[in-house]
Amino acid sequence: FNAPSDSPSLTANLGDISWWGGVVTSKLDNLNVFFSAAASKTDPNDNAPGGAGLLWDSFHPKESLTGTAFYLGGRYDINSTRTKIGAEYNHGSKNWIGMVPAADDVWTSKLGTRGDVYEAYIIQALKKSPISKKGKAFFRLGYQYYKFDYTGSNNWVGAPVKISDIKATDLMLLAPMKYAQDIYATFEVHF
Repeated sequence: FNAPSDSPSLTANLGDISWWGGVVTSKLDNLNVFFSAAASKTDPNDNAPGGAGLLWDSFHPKESLTGTAFYLGGRYDINSTRTKIGAEYNHGSKNWIGMVPAADDVWTSKLGTRGDVYEAYIIQALKKSPISKKGKAFFRLGYQYYKFDYTGSNNWVGAPVKISDIKATDLMLLAPMKYAQDIYATFEVHF
């Protein structure tokens, strides 16, 4: 899309975001476990299309903010049946900005959630390799439970607001979700 030269820009540089993180994984027989922790720090500028910038708006001051997140889980592999059973949990703080603004999760990317997400899943691999000898195919069935603590999960524009502090009389463009559930089934082929 090319806007006329006299029209306002459709993009804006809102400032900078720095991310730090690390992950530890381990395997004990058929049990795989991991733990990951991360932090994001904003350095907003004065660009504010529509009155909102990088984690700030007209009701909240423009300032550098730090958010944190952690993610842990485990998966047990049953080699005789090619079945894998897993569980994961992640938590993002009020000012957490994940590196996943575009995702295929139904509600929002679970790793960008400002709150808690619990997930349980089962993976069933097929016995035959598809397409090539190194390929694999499997079904995955899972359940995710989201508990949002703050508005704006995966949204970098505007200040997060604690959902429990929002009153019915507050003016908001969209009513925020406090809870969400997702049951999913996928079929994947890797080759």
